[in-house]
Formats: sequence, structure tokens, C-alpha cells
Amino acid sequence: MHLIFIRHGDPDYEHDTLTSKGVQEALLLSERVAKWNVQDFFVSPLGRTQKTAELAMKNLNRKAETLNWLQEFYYPIADEKSGGKRIAWDWMPEDFYSEEKYFSKDLWHQTKAMKSGNMEEHYNEVCNGFDSVLKRYGYEKKSSSSSIYTCVPHFVKEEPSVDTHINACQKNLDERNLVFFCHLGVMFVLLSHLTGISPVQLWQGFFVAPTSVTVLGAEERVPGEVVFRTQMLGDCTHLISQKEPPSSSGFFGNVFPY
Repeated sequence: MHLIFIRHGDPDYEHDTLTSKGVQEALLLSERVAKWNVQDFFVSPLGRTQKTAELAMKNLNRKAETLNWLQEFYYPIADEKSGGKRIAWDWMPEDFYSEEKYFSKDLWHQTKAMKSGNMEEHYNEVCNGFDSVLKRYGYEKKSSSSSIYTCVPHFVKEEPSVDTHINACQKNLDERNLVFFCHLGVMFVLLSHLTGISPVQLWQGFFVAPTSVTVLGAEERVPGEVVFRTQMLGDCTHLISQKEPPSSSGFFGNVFPY
């Protein structure tokens, strides 16, 4: 199984839709999505993701299921410096690096700032919602302390599963692919949940451009136990191949021109 995350197109945040550039990005994305074998599509309820999904799926005669918890992780927290509010995933580098708890997958939400916005509760809402979707397809979290999922075994112990990583071609254990149209902030919450990395590290250390594609593949090295491993992060091939520069929306600078 592959989990495919797509960020919405270049946004018009004021009207919660896409700019003209965002529309063009989504149309180019549609040519890429049309080539995939997708089991099901899911989408955030917000306008910019709904429009992206609509355009990206326009030739497929398919509909995406709307999941409310897949909306942007836009929960405000107290900003002690300004006395106002700020987004939980927007920190100045000095503040991020001066707090060790932000580097811990278990402690990041225990700071005074994160507690002010009930970040642990919101994080768990997203993760529990996501796990409920995976459960539909037979993948269930083994424990709350790990990112291992149990499933119906796709091979037997006698198969040489451990050492096949040196082969160019692998046995396809589960051909189903799920696509999630969402947002940068919530996407990194889900990657945090699936890889065991603090979401603050992902928010601060990684960027994915509008309509970029991120793929996690199921890796089953023990029969019936799966982890999802990142194979592709923020790929914009569908834009670059058509000479459409990726948007820098969400990045404090310019995106590398490829």
C-alpha cells in the first residue's frame, strides 16, 4: 500500500480558493494523478483543497471523501513575546532551537505555548482520524508507543523478506493506493504520526510546495507488521516537466528553481 499526500495548489487564502497559478498547477497535477491506480481519494473540507481535488480528478469520474480532521492544522497558541496568538507550526528559529522538548515526539506538546492551544488534543484528533481510515483497509496500530501497524500477512516466514532490499524489483505486497488532498501543516502531523518524528521538527525543517506529491510506502519485513516509509517528499515533477515553477507559498524565501 502507498499513502499519497498532495498539498493544495497555490492558495488565495483570503477567499479560501486557488489563484490562477494554483488552478494551472492543479490541472498539470491531474495529468499525473490520472496515471495512478488509486483505491480511494480523501480531501480536506477547505475550499483550496476541494478545488485542487476537483481539478486533479476532473477526468477520472471519481469523488473524494471529505474528512473534517484533514483540514489545516490551524490551531492558535499563546505568543509570550507579542502577547497575542500565533500558529503552532510557525516558529522563529531561535525559539525553536532553544526548546529541547520540540525535538521529542513525546514531549513537544508539553511546553507552555503548546499547552495553551491544547495541541496534544488536536494532534490526537488528526492521528486517530487517520488510523480509523487505515483500519478500513486492514491496517491497525499495534500500540500507541510505536508507528507499527498490523495487517493480514502478505507473505510467509519462509520467503526471503529481510534481504530483498538489494533487488531492483520487489513483490507487490498490497497494490492499493490512498490519496489525501490536504495542507502543509496537517500533512506533517500525519508524517510525524507515521514515522515517529516530532511534528515541530517537520514543520520547521521541511517544506512541500503547492500541489507537490509526497509518498509513503508500506514496508512489511515481518509478516503482518507494517511501517510506512517515506519514498518521495514534496515532488513537483508534474510542474517542472511543463516549465511551471513551483510556488513558494509557505516558505520564507524562494523555492529552488529545479
